[in-house]
Amino acid sequence: GTVINVAQARRAIAAGAKFLVGPGFSASVAECALKEGVTYFPGVCTPTEIISALDYGFDVVKFFPAKASGGLAMIKAIAAAFPGVRFIPTGGINADNVCEYLNYDRVIACGGTWMVDNKLVTEKRFDKIESLIAEAVDLVKR
Repeated sequence: GTVINVAQARRAIAAGAKFLVGPGFSASVAECALKEGVTYFPGVCTPTEIISALDYGFDVVKFFPAKASGGLAMIKAIAAAFPGVRFIPTGGINADNVCEYLNYDRVIACGGTWMVDNKLVTEKRFDKIESLIAEAVDLVKR
């Protein structure tokens, strides 16, 4: 999910979360994650934010919003300056482009909400969600 403050981080950890994901970098969430021994994937879209993540020892970052921030071309441009950093792009990832992202060796995973549309959740169409997730898994296994 999207953890943006320490209160949310603590609730997630208390609920059993093994990792935290944020839409941006939060020093207080980073400190909480380190203290609690939980992995944190801070959201970044600039070199400055990557440097902040690295300052706390986080070398895997969520690149968000991927499509709006230049997509894979932007990730490759930024990655050149940060050879040890790996990326999890989210935002604009879908069945049409997920494999393109995953084929880049510095991308270790992708997030994509196309599989779990809010309308499907509201309508309790879990059969359709399950089908979309299965299709996505098959797609990236190729």
